[in-house]
Amino acid sequence: MPRPTFAGAVLLITAAVAGLAALFSDGANAQSPAPRSPAPQSPALVFGILETEQPPLVDLRNGEVAGGLIKAIGDEVARRTGLRPLYRLVPRNRLEADLADGRIDLACGYSPDWLPKVAATRFSTPILVSHSVLVVRRADSERLRTLGDLAGRPIGAILGFRYPREVEAAFIDGTWQREDAPSAESNFLKLRNRRVDAILTTDLEADYRQTADRTWAQALMVLPQMVGDHEERCANAPRSPLPMETLDAAIEAMRADGTLTRLRLAATGRAGS
Repeated sequence: MPRPTFAGAVLLITAAVAGLAALFSDGANAQSPAPRSPAPQSPALVFGILETEQPPLVDLRNGEVAGGLIKAIGDEVARRTGLRPLYRLVPRNRLEADLADGRIDLACGYSPDWLPKVAATRFSTPILVSHSVLVVRRADSERLRTLGDLAGRPIGAILGFRYPREVEAAFIDGTWQREDAPSAESNFLKLRNRRVDAILTTDLEADYRQTADRTWAQALMVLPQMVGDHEERCANAPRSPLPMETLDAAIEAMRADGTLTRLRLAATGRAGS
């Protein structure tokens, strides 16, 4: 048997090291190639993030966007389209104007109903579907089992948030008494402190809290009846560097290869329904 040359031995060692690295890589890296950092000269893709956003959609730390599901999706869209993601915090009343003026390029996690000043043709294919759910205290779960049991009771909602048509109709006709709070966190505190009988949230938020907070499942319960769906999309500014067809193609590819499901699972603890 011929003896290997020095160069051949180096190649054999390199291949062995690569094989060991692949063997011990984690499951997430095995499912999807690691994102490559865009070159510094790559055009920027500026995402608008509301200052009031909270996990699991956005994780804000020291005034910076540090993580969350929307950032994970934004990073992946940018990677697949060769752009450099930047995240800019904006107040709620500036979001639509900043899209129109070109101060931001994309705002993800919205529907045309929530941003009525943005043309429907500027919304992408859905990045995720969430469901509105009602949460009650577990101590009250025997008497508050159905949507009908909540008739006439105060229901926690988020100030300025537009809910599915069925929910808005229940507020308008007085079936439920709307009690607004500035954030989801405020609503959960109001529910625990018995200031409202139930709160409206999404399955994304509920799944996240059940995963992140062990006391949550002991104190609160999600009613099984869902009260509306949200198809959440990305609003793409008219002067965005990302053409609509390219954005839609990237999102569809992320859906087809399981990336959207994987990112949702990582952010909320559940892949969704």
